[in-house]
Amino acid sequence: MTLVELQKILGERIDVTLSDISGEERQIENEKSGLILGIAKQMINNADIILRTEKLMVTTGNKKKSIAMDLIVGDRK
Repeated sequence: MTLVELQKILGERIDVTLSDISGEERQIENEKSGLILGIAKQMINNADIILRTEKLMVTTGNKKKSIAMDLIVGDRK
């Protein structure tokens, strides 16, 4: 999953959260949103590590391909 796809899913979850649904449905949707949020946070943390590593690689002259761009827009073969 790319970060762009993740952003779309998070936007959809916001729409669900703001929609007019019953209390029981809201609880179920909030639980789903919480799970997605946890996974999203981990994906963002992973992307941050990759960006920091790529920055270090560029400054030392060891960079050939951007993994970060693959995370953002997908594999660009």
